[in-house]
Amino acid sequence: MNQKTMKALISCFVDPIDSRIIMEITEKETATAKQLAKTLTDIPQATLYRHLGKMVENNVLRVAEERPVRAVVEKVYAMASPPAQDISRLLEENQGDVYLNLFAQFSAALLREFADYAARDDINILKDGSGFSTGPIAVNLEELEELMIKIGELIAPYRTPEQAVKPGRKIHSLAIVITPPKEGGEK
Repeated sequence: MNQKTMKALISCFVDPIDSRIIMEITEKETATAKQLAKTLTDIPQATLYRHLGKMVENNVLRVAEERPVRAVVEKVYAMASPPAQDISRLLEENQGDVYLNLFAQFSAALLREFADYAARDDINILKDGSGFSTGPIAVNLEELEELMIKIGELIAPYRTPEQAVKPGRKIHSLAIVITPPKEGGEK
């Protein structure tokens, strides 16, 4: 991913139309403009096509398939890099651009959950058990690995299918983000 594509990907999360398109395509894995228009009903068709074209041009999205439909060719859009392919590539090549792309897709999925929640009429932010926060932690790699193991052990009992059917329980997503270390942070 070149600098132009990285900047385009980051700007997609700032642009409300682009971010909604990315959320839909991330959730569905692939989508046509017609499918997106059914979900994103408030976006005019010309605007939707313009944004899709721009994201393909900037390598944020790719045309995964072209299907002949009557007298036109329908394009099927997907994220430029599929997540499963990127994980193995990231580990093999240690590429920052692939890492950023994976994080963008992860963020899009989280953004989708919050957008769906915010669109409901019955939300109660305090009582629904939703929230987010961030704060610095000072750890070395060994301590960070130990912390992640402990967090995994803490949440393991709540991740079983049996927990989801107990009365009063609702499914939440727990996302843990460990940011890369700040430059010059090691002393």
